[in-house]
Amino acid sequence: MQYPLFFNDLAFLKFIISNDEEVADKDRNLISKILKMKPLLSIIVGCLFAFSSMAQTKPKEKPPTQSEMEAMMKEAQKIMGELSEEDKRMMDSLGIKIPDFKNVPKVSDKQLAQAWEDESRVVPKRDAVRIAAIPKGVTDARMETYIATIQKKMMATLDAGLIKMGDKVFNYIQSNSNNSAEAGNMAAALWIIDKPQIALYVLGKVITNAPSNTDNLSNYAAMLSMQGAQHLAIPILDNLNVKFPGNSTLLNNLGQAWLGLGELLKAEEYLNKALVLYPLHPQANMAKAAIAESKGNKEKAKDAIKKSMQHAYTEEKEEKLAKLGEKVSHTKYVLPPRRKTDALNLDGFRSPFFPMSSRGCINAEIEWKTFYEQIDEKINSLSKLREDAEDAAMKGKEQRMNENMAFIQSAKANPGAGGQMLAVPMYAIRATKKLKATLDLVQRKMEAYNSRMSLYTQESLQLKKAYDEEMKKLRKEDEAQTGDHRENEAYCPKYRVATDKYLKDINGKLQALYLDALTLKKEMINESAHYALYMMWPDEFQVAKYDYQIEWLNFLKKGFGAPAYGSGYPFVSITLNEYSCNNNPEKEPELTKLQKFDDVHCEYHSKLNWKFMKISNDCSRMTTEIDLDFFEYVRKDDFERAEGDTYIGSTVKVAAEVGKGSVPVGPVKVGVKAGVSVEIEMDRKGTKEVTLTGRADVSVNTNVIDKDAPGKGNIEKSVSIGVEGRIGIISGQGSVSGTGILSGVTIAAF
Repeated sequence: MQYPLFFNDLAFLKFIISNDEEVADKDRNLISKILKMKPLLSIIVGCLFAFSSMAQTKPKEKPPTQSEMEAMMKEAQKIMGELSEEDKRMMDSLGIKIPDFKNVPKVSDKQLAQAWEDESRVVPKRDAVRIAAIPKGVTDARMETYIATIQKKMMATLDAGLIKMGDKVFNYIQSNSNNSAEAGNMAAALWIIDKPQIALYVLGKVITNAPSNTDNLSNYAAMLSMQGAQHLAIPILDNLNVKFPGNSTLLNNLGQAWLGLGELLKAEEYLNKALVLYPLHPQANMAKAAIAESKGNKEKAKDAIKKSMQHAYTEEKEEKLAKLGEKVSHTKYVLPPRRKTDALNLDGFRSPFFPMSSRGCINAEIEWKTFYEQIDEKINSLSKLREDAEDAAMKGKEQRMNENMAFIQSAKANPGAGGQMLAVPMYAIRATKKLKATLDLVQRKMEAYNSRMSLYTQESLQLKKAYDEEMKKLRKEDEAQTGDHRENEAYCPKYRVATDKYLKDINGKLQALYLDALTLKKEMINESAHYALYMMWPDEFQVAKYDYQIEWLNFLKKGFGAPAYGSGYPFVSITLNEYSCNNNPEKEPELTKLQKFDDVHCEYHSKLNWKFMKISNDCSRMTTEIDLDFFEYVRKDDFERAEGDTYIGSTVKVAAEVGKGSVPVGPVKVGVKAGVSVEIEMDRKGTKEVTLTGRADVSVNTNVIDKDAPGKGNIEKSVSIGVEGRIGIISGQGSVSGTGILSGVTIAAF
């Protein structure tokens, strides 16, 4: 019984129901039913089949009894019975299989308890049988024979169609690579695109022809370990560890292998050594967390997970922390660093000055009127560009929906298939949380600003009242002298003095409020634009970018709208024309030219080129392009067939290490600042994190600007690495249940 979408992609449904305004009420109700039913079925399926990857919700601390299971079954059947035929058809179109409750096997309370224990386990039981079966005497001289023996045993375990496909892939790689290092890289690249079994099988064939390549052997052992053959991986890792002592990748991979066998003391010994070399090791820390949790040490487990997150964030790590009772602060979410805080160049925009005198008001009105005309013209231009961008975004949205539906149908046809849906961009969840925290802070600043605005409103009324009274008094005096048989006193200077004093007071306050409003708005827009870059797909961001620009231009006109008593501008304007005073400006108006926006776009790009396959990554997603000649050779449909779910996670580092010469080096390591690299944190649901690292003095198409980031070296803007680079696979935890495609393979002699 398989429920690929039901258990692995509920986040997609949650995202839809909470964010998509276009979801119809009936569809929203259906999604709510699915979300309600999922925890119940997770328990049922988890207990009956002990699939640890499925049961994500454990509402009880003790296993359900047979009677409780029957009650849950009835509840699930009741929910299913409430679904209309239309609901069922929609679920089927989404790839959500309707469970069949008719042929559910009867299980005893003991069987349920055992299944529950397996479900609740965070580390494997000690596997004495496989520990005893670890082959001895795997020397350099015998390595080729050892690998060949594993390959032969593997062929009896793997699907015949997969082996046939692996042979075709191997032949293609052999014909298109210059040496065993390039061939090994091309084989290891298959791991990145979620073909773990083909990757293992093909890499083994590469090593059989050339068994001395360190990277190939290390990666092969990592693949073995994560597919249940930890006992077969350990001899290879031991051999390499003697040659390259103090290599964090080898130490981690040994620790992961022993953990997979349930030998916790040995596992911790190697993991601790790896962590001494690199305290933020992403996989070693997660393994340490699992061990600590199994011993009931939640604080130590939380500390290890947080260290792992410092190197590479994944939502799964955050969920583990939450289960341990700790909420992650938004400050812990890591995104590629921004190059500048004012991404749109909003600070480059200068508005005309506020007038502080009646004569100044004449020029100010001319200057601001011209400024408004420029703004309106620019807004009209941006609005047209926005329309085109919105059309492109709609097409992009439709394309992504089609891709999602294709994925769903593929998952439906091939239960257990890898890959991930395009619900949201890779960094969207953490970017959304960071933006919320940032805007919460801005909101507190807004509250302080609003308090100042309220105070100004009261002060402005008092100033206006005092000014009106003074002008009324002066006018009365002026009118009183009209008609007298004496030379009338000139009152315009008096009007001007009173008016200029008032304008200086009121517009001084208004200008301060206006400039502070621009600062706040600039922060809001820049922060929103920065995080939207990671929250939206590129075509959607293009629309948002025009929206931000238009929003800023409109804001330049009025700010937050402090009372200016109907002047039509963000300042009070009094020209004294009504008093028949000669109020010519002291100088010519100064025209303020509207500045240009800086373009905001993703600055972080990586491209990995393994001849038959290219993987590109930017701020929102990773894309894979596979050569058409390759697909024609291996048959695309066969190549894309599903592979089983076999491991929890891993880190892959692709490095362009230059200038090493003939100096022997160990496997590629994380946390090392030498060279330029791309690090990929992944699991069986897809890519979770991509990080570009390196330094400026390596000549491999890079553009380095930023300072060192903790634990990662300099942050690259652009990295391009070809097949001549190096790949290192850093093992993550294997199946907690101690099972895997190769867990039953043993080698008595070779």
